[in-house]
Amino acid sequence: MTKTDLFRAIIKTFGIYCFIEALFRLIPNISFSGGFYSFSLMVSLVYLLITGVIAFLLLFGTDRIIKLFRLDKGFDTNNIDSSNLNEEGLLKLGLILIGLLMIADNIAQFLNNCYLLFKKQISANGLDEIDGLMLDQQLDYNWWVISGLNVLIGFIILTNYKRISSLFVTKENKFEDSQN
Repeated sequence: MTKTDLFRAIIKTFGIYCFIEALFRLIPNISFSGGFYSFSLMVSLVYLLITGVIAFLLLFGTDRIIKLFRLDKGFDTNNIDSSNLNEEGLLKLGLILIGLLMIADNIAQFLNNCYLLFKKQISANGLDEIDGLMLDQQLDYNWWVISGLNVLIGFIILTNYKRISSLFVTKENKFEDSQN
């Protein structure tokens, strides 16, 4: 595998992730936006358009991105040695990436909901109506719990990725041995 092929795969994977993330953020906004003529829907559609353009560039303009950022320059060799990469190493890498993505995607929303809950607890009137309308921020316990659980699960995956990968690899090897 050449280094250019590796960067192509990484950039295209991020493009697919970016597009899927945009779709899953748009669908709930359409159903809770209050109609097709609301400002929230327009902002969501602009967000989808911008994210779609970025995903299109990442998926179909990978060679231009590699040339623009000179990602193929500065390496000692043109090829990447992947002979030492086995299935357990790939599984560990995948678990680390999944844990990091779970934390990165949910930490901001979790901290924002923690701030809103703290503000509601210390304020005599709860969230002021004017402040809530201006910032359009309301405490939603469901999203607070979901984002907190995602951060927690991501942290658990990051701290125990060796144990998790050994569970999957040993089960797979025992299954293969029982078939032979």
